Amino acid sequence: MKTAGALLLALAGSVAAAGPGYAQSIHDTDSASLQTLFVFGGRYYSEYIENGINPFKPAYENNYIVGAGYQRFLPGSWHYWRLGLEVGLAARLGDSTSAEMWAGAVARFDGIVLGPVRISPALTLGVSAESGMVGVEAVHAQEVGGGDPALLFYMAPEINVSWTDNPNLEVFWRLQHRSGAWNTLGNMRDGANATTVGLRWKF
Repeated sequence: MKTAGALLLALAGSVAAAGPGYAQSIHDTDSASLQTLFVFGGRYYSEYIENGINPFKPAYENNYIVGAGYQRFLPGSWHYWRLGLEVGLAARLGDSTSAEMWAGAVARFDGIVLGPVRISPALTLGVSAESGMVGVEAVHAQEVGGGDPALLFYMAPEINVSWTDNPNLEVFWRLQHRSGAWNTLGNMRDGANATTVGLRWKF
């Protein structure tokens, strides 16, 4: 998770780039929509998380992920920021089959509006448990000292896109990342990374 700071800066840069001239009132979203359901699918790659920022760059594995999740946000917002909780479950398919479950806190910025389109960067941080290793994760587990990826830290930066006249449906691009944060958890430096796309419904 060495690049967590860089990803946070990238999200902050997106917010700064929006500027007051680009942000419209948050009232053109449904502020009563405190809950969301989402589904997504994608593919694992054998490199560190930063290599997935450009989805055409990574060395992809023959391992795939399909999953779903639920989010619950706190009422109200602060300068277009919203905070909430997220839980999710995914199947990892390919060279082997396993399951992943995660839970964490999510922060989301809804203040970037370009004409009829809203762009909402978000970041989820938490913990992730799995039933078995996937792809390069098995290689990381054999690094100096050995490691156990059964329970690792979880991070998922994402970009959401929706129409201002239909704010309760959006598409998103999301990086699915789990690691030990420099051997802090499970004696693992890195775990597994996937780039995904999905749909989210707010209600």
